[in-house]
Amino acid sequence: MVGVILNLAPFFGWHVIFPRATEAAPFCGGFEWLYALISPAAFIALWKYKQDVMKVIAACATVGLVQALL
Repeated sequence: MVGVILNLAPFFGWHVIFPRATEAAPFCGGFEWLYALISPAAFIALWKYKQDVMKVIAACATVGLVQALL
């Protein structure tokens, strides 16, 4: 199970941060700065400040929703 998560996390993370990337041009297209900054912030909240996982997910989802609505 850990191997599946360790395999899928970079895959989905790559496609969120580089939404228009292809195999032929992996770094072409846009770069989503907001999502690239949310990831380390969530990591710090989880590991350094020992926040609850559901609270961190809810905060990240709220930030994403606000960004999508603006």
